[in-house]
Amino acid sequence: MKIVELKDINRKETHIYYRRVFYGTAVMELMHKPVEKRIEFVIETNPMGKKHISVSLMDHVEYPLLPLIHSLRTKIAELDAEGALP
Repeated sequence: MKIVELKDINRKETHIYYRRVFYGTAVMELMHKPVEKRIEFVIETNPMGKKHISVSLMDHVEYPLLPLIHSLRTKIAELDAEGALP
């Protein structure tokens, strides 16, 4: 399993400044086949500055969820650190 890219990422407007909500499409390589699934994720910053990322898959995936969620969190954290999120 490999996360190829996150595309069509859009930000939902919220009134809570420390909580950012996004939705988009994850392009993954599962069992050597490219698969696109819709995702929604939240980046929440606690008072100490630590960021917590939660990911929800909107479509059903024929793959164990724990490694998939972990890989998505890692990719989202990289994009956030690079400033590539809207």
